Amino acid sequence: MPAIPKFALKWLEGKSQREHYSAICFSQIPSATLPNYIIVFSTNEDAFEGLTPSAHTYTTAAPAQANAPTMSSAGGTWSYAYAGATPRPTTDTLSLKRDDKPKSLDAHAYDQTGKAIAHYSLVTISSREKLLERLLSDILADSPHSGAKTSVPSPFSVYYVNCDVDSPSASPPINGSLVAAAAHPDPATATPKPPPPPPDPELDIWSSPVGADIFVDGQYVGKTPYSMSVAQGEHTVSLRKKDFDIWQRKLTVNGTRRVGGNLAQRELDLK
Repeated sequence: MPAIPKFALKWLEGKSQREHYSAICFSQIPSATLPNYIIVFSTNEDAFEGLTPSAHTYTTAAPAQANAPTMSSAGGTWSYAYAGATPRPTTDTLSLKRDDKPKSLDAHAYDQTGKAIAHYSLVTISSREKLLERLLSDILADSPHSGAKTSVPSPFSVYYVNCDVDSPSASPPINGSLVAAAAHPDPATATPKPPPPPPDPELDIWSSPVGADIFVDGQYVGKTPYSMSVAQGEHTVSLRKKDFDIWQRKLTVNGTRRVGGNLAQRELDLK
């Protein structure tokens, strides 16, 4: 079962801790454009012998929408290779999540290629929070810095902190690990969002008498009086009512327009 230790979740909920490490984006999805780091927790130091985590990112083009981001890293994940001996039994990740004060705890930090950056345990550091902060400080020291970072509010209060993750999908935390992607976006290079497209023009269609069937470009749309949105350009409007002649107009629509007419009643031949 994937999980993150309970104390790490509590630490992430603290505003002062997040502000102190505001240059780090906490996310379970590795970024395709930023350096990625992962912190792996275990109750057994032997479990790290032969362990190699690595980040797999998937960059896809966004759909052609006005306000859509240009790239998405959604679907990225971490994978783990293990070449060591089978370690003795450890606390399963679900129990580790529930255990707020594990008696033994080791934590290692790796970069996205599997290189070990730092490791600490409760044997040398008595506080679990300080253990986590030492690892984060080592990650900051290892990661390249490209300028100041502005924190961005995120809809996910725990697993996406201090950052705007590209197109995150709401998936569970992975492999009992706390993922930290070092994020340092440069505001000077940010591309401004294009303005929203103008709304489609409207046709306000009427007739005398009312109740005529309306056909726009050959398609029935309703009875008069009737208002509808149409694309800009040429359209043909037809009005039809029993015992009346067909009324039809071709017009170019660039904005809201009122259109309609008086329907001529057919003359009856009584011969």
